[in-house]
Amino acid sequence: NRDQRKLAPVPPRGALVVPDFTEAGVLLAITYSIREGRRGEFFDLMRELKPLLSGIGGMDCTIYEDRSRPHYFMEVFRFKDEAEFTAFDDKFHKDRKIAAIYALLDDIVEAEKSDFKIFERRL
Repeated sequence: NRDQRKLAPVPPRGALVVPDFTEAGVLLAITYSIREGRRGEFFDLMRELKPLLSGIGGMDCTIYEDRSRPHYFMEVFRFKDEAEFTAFDDKFHKDRKIAAIYALLDDIVEAEKSDFKIFERRL
């Protein structure tokens, strides 16, 4: 489906692409391993989630699909500094709609193969 492709830019073959650090001070990367046959549900939930995340400061958010592993996605948020990330993180954990969508994602995602990492720019 063409709409799904827009949501998940495909990185160059063979490389795990991490966004350019020239501007972002803090990068949050959430990886998802999706259960077989649940891809459509995953994208439906991500479409619902995106405006909610934008509303609390997660405007620079992109979903990438890993070409080397089927059903494996990375959601990447970029923040200009620690303060912007912390403000987003505080609101993220207090928002009930966001929590409800992530609860639904729990059923679609294989938690043991998924991860949540924070990177900080050190240049």
